[in-house]
Amino acid sequence: MTKVQTIRGPIEVDDLGFTLSHEHLTVGGAAMDRIPSIYNEDEAYALNLQAIALAKAAGVRSIIDLTTMDLGRQVRLLQRVADANTGVNIVCATGVYRWVPAYFLLRDPDEIAEFMLGEINDGIEGTDIRAGIIKLAWDLEYRMDEGPYSPRAALERCARGAARAAKAAGVPISCHTLAADELGTPLLDIFEDEGLDLAAVTIGHSNDSTDLGYLTRIAGRGANLGFDRYGGVRPAEENERRAALASALVAAGYGDQVSLGHDGSPYQRFGMNRPTILDCWTYVPNHEVPWLRANGLSDEQIAGMTQRSVRRTFEAAAAMRRA
Repeated sequence: MTKVQTIRGPIEVDDLGFTLSHEHLTVGGAAMDRIPSIYNEDEAYALNLQAIALAKAAGVRSIIDLTTMDLGRQVRLLQRVADANTGVNIVCATGVYRWVPAYFLLRDPDEIAEFMLGEINDGIEGTDIRAGIIKLAWDLEYRMDEGPYSPRAALERCARGAARAAKAAGVPISCHTLAADELGTPLLDIFEDEGLDLAAVTIGHSNDSTDLGYLTRIAGRGANLGFDRYGGVRPAEENERRAALASALVAAGYGDQVSLGHDGSPYQRFGMNRPTILDCWTYVPNHEVPWLRANGLSDEQIAGMTQRSVRRTFEAAAAMRRA
């Protein structure tokens, strides 16, 4: 049976249950915990416990936290949440965000892989909290490709490092992407070149796209589609457009390759201190799932998007390691 590493230790993949595929306990930037006006650990902890409790009451059993070190991941917060034993599994991430840190800018992919493997196999920042997934982020920066320090060159080296770490450790990769630029395509090209099973890859923020052709091409290569931007400040008609796109992928035979989430956080420090939204992880179970059901999807089809799709990525990743 495939194991999944959570902040409380490994669990069986079947124990993930209803899973939110792309969330953040807190989000901002590296070293934000050193700026008291931006980050308060006790506040972050209290708000996360409330948000997790609301998600659990809505039926959520697991949350994939895709906050990397350079995006504001706080290992002490992860430890405190783990100790609270909330009854919700939290899987945390290693990897890098879209602005590759200067100390990784010219690193060889094997050096980048070594860093990620350290957080997966040995623990994060000297703790026993171990990452269970790898996060990458490709966005507007991928358009900049001049010279050895170019963002594109650094992003591509990080992607190769992530692929090598994923194969060695048997963990999946989840990617923030700019869907308008169809960045899932070059990412999958690199992963394929590195010999990665694309079933272990989630191309995130795919429901930002309106192009069903692009999405079916990604799914047709075996990758998972992260439909992980629901709720928030989006108007009802936009959330319904995203839901209809998910339904179209089910109809096309790719329902088990679509994962649902919010890209939400109860402690948002990205760009500015934003208002707290304690129900940031409840739109999918409380609104998206009922909409899908009311518009013709069966509970079995919905389970494909809330359970089997994420499980599939972990199983594919684990199989690479065994191979």
